[in-house]
Amino acid sequence: MRKNVRSLLLQSLTAALLAASALSAVSTTGDQASASAKEGAHGATNTARITTWPVLKTGAWPVLKTGSQGTAVRTAQHLLAARGYTVKADGVYGRKTAAEVRSFQQRSSLKADGAVGPQTWSKLTAFTLRTGAKGSAVKAAQLQLGLKADGVFGKNTKDAVTSFQTRAQLKADGIVGPKTWNTLINRTAPARPAPKPGATKPATSSAALAHQLLNKHGITYARNHSETVDFPSTAYQNIHDMAKGIGAATSGNSHVGRKRVQLNANMLRALITLHDKYGYKLQISEFVGGVHGKNSRHYRGLSFDANYINGIHVGSGAPHKNVMKLCTTLGATEVRGPGDPDHNTHIHCAWK
Repeated sequence: MRKNVRSLLLQSLTAALLAASALSAVSTTGDQASASAKEGAHGATNTARITTWPVLKTGAWPVLKTGSQGTAVRTAQHLLAARGYTVKADGVYGRKTAAEVRSFQQRSSLKADGAVGPQTWSKLTAFTLRTGAKGSAVKAAQLQLGLKADGVFGKNTKDAVTSFQTRAQLKADGIVGPKTWNTLINRTAPARPAPKPGATKPATSSAALAHQLLNKHGITYARNHSETVDFPSTAYQNIHDMAKGIGAATSGNSHVGRKRVQLNANMLRALITLHDKYGYKLQISEFVGGVHGKNSRHYRGLSFDANYINGIHVGSGAPHKNVMKLCTTLGATEVRGPGDPDHNTHIHCAWK
């Protein structure tokens, strides 16, 4: 009798475990099939593996909302298309993009505010890309790598990913996973390799100096501007574009319109010195963007503005006088700050 009862209990337990396993398999397959079917309904093809990972804190994800423009917006639009949403990757965050983001957020159990922040980025980038993958998610990665966005993960794309991972000190496996996505979107690597460790020859080109500055954690760059809603000309995008060797973009609303200019090497070298030698932490609010006087040196890539020093806002106790004096010592010929007209909240240092 006891043997029969024991046998029945074992049979019941085995059946329960098998049922739970089958339910889990159906749930996982169903989620992946749903994503693929939605994209297929819009005529897109995506062979990237959809997965799930936690929100990463290794980089400050850019926050995108109505009015945002630039590479990060195009990246988000490609990733939405990879999920099957109908959105044109034009780099302009308009009403259509905001509506599709809200739809994606609702489907992903996120707060449907229509803005792309850390939680939404982590869901959008939940693709694992490797050789053979195709589709809009691949285009998003290729865009960040500065490649032709053809949506095919071939040898050239893998080589570019591996090179980027090496420069970013990530595991160089040629696969775009969560850490690589996070680093790609938050710090675009330049086309040229970084100087080898131990090299004694200092960087001389503006592109190489800009790349060095991107690795200075004490120097940050504004992602927006109070005068113009123009992401391509923000300090953040200026320094990234300079590191890629394509020059910094002025604002289309400025006196000179939209054009690409080179950031002055002496100015960039001075920023490195302020950080490395004197230990100052700066937030750069402006390079060539914004609207200034008609003959402003900003438009020629000769100056920077900083609104925070050591985490304190200029005009509210930041040691701006010391930094201004050092800028003069480092070759700046036009230095302004609190007490000068229109400079009560930032310092301005310009070279010839």
